[in-house]
Amino acid sequence: MKKRKEMDHEIPLDLLMEILVRLPAKSLRRFILVSKIWSSMIQSQVFIDYFFSISSTRPRFFVAFTNCCFEKYKERRLFYYMSSSSSQSQEGHESSPSSSLVTNLDTIMPYLAVCDFYGSCSSVHGFIGCSLGVGFLVCNPSTRQVIVLPTLPKRPAPDMRGTCLCYDPVSDQFKALSLIASRIPTQDHVEHLVLTLKGDNTKYSWRQIKGGNNNNIPPYSPVTMKICINGKVYYGAWTPKVRMNPVIVCFDVRSEEITFIKAPIDVVFWYSESVLMEYKGKLASIVRNPFNRFDRFDFWVLEDVEKHEWSKQECVFPLSLWDSVWGLKMSFPGTNKAGDEIILAPRYLSRQLGPYYIFYYHLGTNNIRRVTVHGIADDEEFRRSYGFENTVREFPVFISPEHVENLRIL
Repeated sequence: MKKRKEMDHEIPLDLLMEILVRLPAKSLRRFILVSKIWSSMIQSQVFIDYFFSISSTRPRFFVAFTNCCFEKYKERRLFYYMSSSSSQSQEGHESSPSSSLVTNLDTIMPYLAVCDFYGSCSSVHGFIGCSLGVGFLVCNPSTRQVIVLPTLPKRPAPDMRGTCLCYDPVSDQFKALSLIASRIPTQDHVEHLVLTLKGDNTKYSWRQIKGGNNNNIPPYSPVTMKICINGKVYYGAWTPKVRMNPVIVCFDVRSEEITFIKAPIDVVFWYSESVLMEYKGKLASIVRNPFNRFDRFDFWVLEDVEKHEWSKQECVFPLSLWDSVWGLKMSFPGTNKAGDEIILAPRYLSRQLGPYYIFYYHLGTNNIRRVTVHGIADDEEFRRSYGFENTVREFPVFISPEHVENLRIL
């Protein structure tokens, strides 16, 4: 058998890179141990950048869920699942309204649980930002790096806190944005705290944003989830007080300046039920009455940021669709890669053992297809081992349909 050093010299380095860069991150973590040459190449910035460019063309379907929000600390688990491909394209769905997607358990993180009302778990440029109710962590499933952000400063008055991970593609910079807003109706003060993920082992700390137009930010009350799109963080709000003048607040990740965009009242009306998502690089919103039968929704798209212009499309689908899912609480994690289908998914795992279904709604034809996601807690032994049986609790599911693997270390 040839020695590893001999093998390294026999394979040209440029060919070796072309081979390795097309392998999944899970394999590359093992291949770092093959030799010093392999280790040096895989961990080089050139390889990391090249790997991300290749991974961007083959995004993966990412799913996260927890076994419980309030169980004993030692029993908490956060599960990451990954498919070998991204959300399926619309091609061929006319003849095949039902299809399947296979996911595999990628990571089990102990002592963590993401709660539905105060938590989130979303993919941003290959990293996962997890809001744990009272804390926030950043995780890279590709490298297994986990960063627990420092606790937000305490305030004497009751407050609402919300943190999100954001990324600016121009400066290639990750940051975390957190809002601290008073729960007292007569108060409308919002603190904007930012933490920069420098990647140089610096001790992280929160700081208040300053400068630019931030010194003259009018009072407002944030009410919806946050989403990062192309270096901007968007979230819905009322200004100057609740139920007055609906707006979308826009936070520029690079300049850290805040601006307001006029919004239709429907986009922010339902508070935490309001859904913001990316649609072909634009901000979009799913609007529906959460107390009515879920057989329709309105799809709003911010067509022109400068002119504050929105478009609206009414979407209708048959109620028989829900015969195959548990409950009617649905999430809208995004679109397929082409951007012509909206993805709908149950917000919770079924309490009964069975497949997990997601749906693709085509905006052009109004057709809808069902996709079975295999591997999502559909094994009896898995459920028994992690406490999914004999409980009345609901287990929230978080989906990122276009997750890209990233070998970067922060």
